[in-house]
Amino acid sequence: MKAAVFNGPSNIEITEIEIPKPNPDELLIKNIRIGICPTDLRYYKGLRKESTYDNPMFTTGVNTYGLSGHEVIGEVVGMGNEVRGFEIGDIVTHETFTYCGQCKYCNEGLINLCENKKDIARGYSEYYKVPYKFAYKFSKSVDPKFGAFAEPLAVVIHAVKKVPQKKLAIIGAGPMGMLMALYSKHIGKDVVVIEIKKNRYEFARSLGINALPPDISADPSKVKEFLHEGIYGVISSIGGRGAIENAISVASDSAPIVIFGGTYPPDSIPLDLNSIHYSEKIITGSTDHTREDMKESMELIEKKALPLDKLVTKEFEFPDLVNAFNAALNGEEMKIQVIFR
Repeated sequence: MKAAVFNGPSNIEITEIEIPKPNPDELLIKNIRIGICPTDLRYYKGLRKESTYDNPMFTTGVNTYGLSGHEVIGEVVGMGNEVRGFEIGDIVTHETFTYCGQCKYCNEGLINLCENKKDIARGYSEYYKVPYKFAYKFSKSVDPKFGAFAEPLAVVIHAVKKVPQKKLAIIGAGPMGMLMALYSKHIGKDVVVIEIKKNRYEFARSLGINALPPDISADPSKVKEFLHEGIYGVISSIGGRGAIENAISVASDSAPIVIFGGTYPPDSIPLDLNSIHYSEKIITGSTDHTREDMKESMELIEKKALPLDKLVTKEFEFPDLVNAFNAALNGEEMKIQVIFR
């Protein structure tokens, strides 16, 4: 099979390797489609060090195949003899990680914080395997373009749940910010997007999302003035010191500030502790998703409840993966998906 092999930062190649053999409890999946995630780009650029292929045992080379690809949908083409509940031909997606089901976090349903969580993402390959207990089955009629949004929509659902207020401001109108806006609008929230790039502001408006013009978005005092009516929680869909500082600044008193986007390389911000003490603002993070989030995501996808296809502005064939990554890094496209034949 063909698979993306990591040879170092910004250096991957599509290589021919053996199709993996599933263990007794694993499914063998033939890839159909995958979305490029910002996390994948950080791995590709060498900005993250905790991934499978950055492990000292697997620094570079064939064992790194598949990189960190996880926004996947595929078809079951093989399975081990211990697999239950799946058949050849099933259309599936899966968790990006395994969890133990026994630690203090798993016992509370917080599988995203499992103490023994392990990354199993291998999606930039024609075939990959996954333990069946961490796979989810779609109907065979599901649109793959929608199905590849299962994981990113699940993590968005997880983040939006952290804002109980009806009014929500989202910093960043990139792929994840737009996914948040569409989902939040679907569940009845009053959403406004804060975006300094003109093309992304215009894209948000084209989908009927209320977005502040770039000149207002670039000035936190003007944003606060716009948000002065009502209690607004804020989600920063992008990482970075500036974005997080703006989120804290513009959030309403008593409201949560959700740090959704990762910051690489790591950074820190100064914080006036009294400003939090007297305002009762809540600063929290959001990472991955729970099983309930994934189930809700898949239900929305099956119903085509959200116009997810409109977020996909560019598609590439798998052999052209390097160009797909570079196009995603360029930032001119919204969501890029890679197709397998």
